[in-house]
Amino acid sequence: MALTQLIDRDRELEALENAAAARLGQLVVVWGRRRVGKTYLLQAFGERHRTIHYTATQQSAPIELAAFTDAVRASLGTEGLPAGYAFPDWSSALDFVTDHAGDQRLVVVLDEFPYLAGSTPGIESIVQRWWDRGGRGSPVMLVLCGSAVAYMAQIGGAAAPLHQRATATIHVAALVYRAAGQFVTSLAPADRAVVYGILGGTPLYLDLWDVRASRRANLLRLFGTPASPLVDAAELILSGELPELENAFRILQAVAIGKTRQSEIADYARVAVERPLKRLAMIGVLERRVPALDDPAKSKRAIYRIADPYLAFWFRFIASHRAHIARGLGAQLVDGRILPGLDDYMGGVFEEIAREHARGLAAVGRLAADRVEAWWSADGQHEIDLVGVSGRGIGFVGEAKWSARPLPAAVLARLDDHVAALPGATPATLRLLYGRAGCVPTLSARRDVRCFTIAHVYGD
Repeated sequence: MALTQLIDRDRELEALENAAAARLGQLVVVWGRRRVGKTYLLQAFGERHRTIHYTATQQSAPIELAAFTDAVRASLGTEGLPAGYAFPDWSSALDFVTDHAGDQRLVVVLDEFPYLAGSTPGIESIVQRWWDRGGRGSPVMLVLCGSAVAYMAQIGGAAAPLHQRATATIHVAALVYRAAGQFVTSLAPADRAVVYGILGGTPLYLDLWDVRASRRANLLRLFGTPASPLVDAAELILSGELPELENAFRILQAVAIGKTRQSEIADYARVAVERPLKRLAMIGVLERRVPALDDPAKSKRAIYRIADPYLAFWFRFIASHRAHIARGLGAQLVDGRILPGLDDYMGGVFEEIAREHARGLAAVGRLAADRVEAWWSADGQHEIDLVGVSGRGIGFVGEAKWSARPLPAAVLARLDDHVAALPGATPATLRLLYGRAGCVPTLSARRDVRCFTIAHVYGD
């Protein structure tokens, strides 16, 4: 589908509108990984308000200031801005928009703000002084937007000039599976899940999937040649965040092929992993997970997973085969590795989809749980895909299988074996079974079992 409307951004848009409706000045920080739709969101918001939207371009400070002057001139008119004039510094620029804002709300967006920080050292202090001198009492809503996650995360930190000055901080995350499916609504639910497993929740990538073409044709077009739009996109996403890209790539490739514990990752990657793992988790590339009943701060059983399906897919199938793609062997890669390996890869994706679905049911009271996570035993002999934990104990347990056939009774029997090792669970604990085609009729008829098909998961 064409990206002509905002999808699943109601909360972010509401937060922006609440800031715009406030009586005094606003200082809003908007952050999120590259390509998740921050600029599109701010443009849609800006269409409703008097807005100066400036996107930095990694140029020198004088060039950035001249371009910002042009943006102000286009929005506010030429009064005080004669032809050829450019703001001499950012302090003058912010003071000007404050003095000429009038009585109505004026939204000023500084997009790619980390680029401005690169060309103008100390710009955070300039914004702080502007805010303290008069910005907070003005009609200006200043929005600082950026994709450099590590930088944006610390912009309001305790030691930062803007500490406790932001009136709102909005994280624009990747879309969840069901929202991602809205880009390919004409596909069957199972095919929507596969598209999500390949492209994740990044709107720009989802918009590239051609619903009229086959899965193979899409994979060839998006990944099969050196000029394919997504063959190097993962490296571009990560290069601005990771100072030691080679080591990070080794770690991520280890996780992508199933090396999820710190010791396993270190053995595979052959690099020091403790600090890179912390940074990768901090910027949201990896998720550190512990068993459902463990304290995250104390658990010694943590595992790591790649948070974004696109990155997981890329590191599993593309990263180590780009030389083959460069030699014109993209079709062989698609036919020989990607298509035959998709079902195995989708197993983990479907488990996460099932957990997200169960969280949604719990949020509206249809399941009893405060949180839904996976659980695994200390000896590694038992693993449960879904455990619903509430203040009263274990609300439910569940299994998710990316199986084209209805799940048989043997799946429930294996789940029961694992549940016997789970503290707090009993034979009466509700069982959830997720399968592409649901369960066999004998399981669907049981009162202590709930079966979900992929159509249920997508609300079809």
